[in-house]
Amino acid sequence: MKRILSMLLIAMLVFSVSLAEEVPQPEGGKPFEGYWALMGGLIEITYEEEGYRVTVDLLNQEDSIITHWEYPCYYDIRTNALESIFASKSAYAYDVESKEATFIETEYEGLLDESKSSLFHINDQYKLIWDDGYEHAGEDLEFVSIGRFPGVWRNDAEEVVVSFTWEGLVEESYYYTVQIRRGGEETFTEFTMQGLYDPDTNKLTASGTAIVFTKDAIGNYEPQADSETYDAVFSMLENGHLLFETANGIELEYDIMGEYDLSEG
Repeated sequence: MKRILSMLLIAMLVFSVSLAEEVPQPEGGKPFEGYWALMGGLIEITYEEEGYRVTVDLLNQEDSIITHWEYPCYYDIRTNALESIFASKSAYAYDVESKEATFIETEYEGLLDESKSSLFHINDQYKLIWDDGYEHAGEDLEFVSIGRFPGVWRNDAEEVVVSFTWEGLVEESYYYTVQIRRGGEETFTEFTMQGLYDPDTNKLTASGTAIVFTKDAIGNYEPQADSETYDAVFSMLENGHLLFETANGIELEYDIMGEYDLSEG
């Protein structure tokens, strides 16, 4: 019964918000947007209409279980923090090889009283602090900004596709895998790189190797490895596009579908 009442209250709140005029995103909340990481943990913060959606993932490598928290938050100008009085906590089995997570169970879900509300704030060292009021799960954890790169970005006119995958849930793999494809159907080059984001410069710098694929007479691609090491630098623009700095400043747009085989012609 308590769960039903909680869901009714949430539905009423959503309905009342939808009747109000659209509220612009608060300036103070903008620095929170993006991804924040530590060894074995990841937080994603996304602005959605009048509030923020915050997800927290912590991986226990011993049993390959991800504990997943979700919080709808609002920005509190008085405390310069994101606050939530609703929370859910679930568990997922994680396959390190395929990076697939399979749902196991939901431990709790619902409204929290004020004494157990959860807060997110950025400290003087520009690290994200998670104050979990329900069970203090974020105690002594400090998350570092890794930008807003994960996913697929593209510029079809320039024949460029870039995929960013954060590898940091596995503790010994604290970096981005960056895959780049440049070229058309007849011949193209694939770059596979490792990179890190520097919040001080707002740039992600990666380096790695390349393979050139050329279509033969019967339509098959012939790969040829390149012995050179290549660097790539990316930065986020105010319009939400990604600037590929080392490719003559090509602007990339986020691909919301996020599905693309870099090896396809």
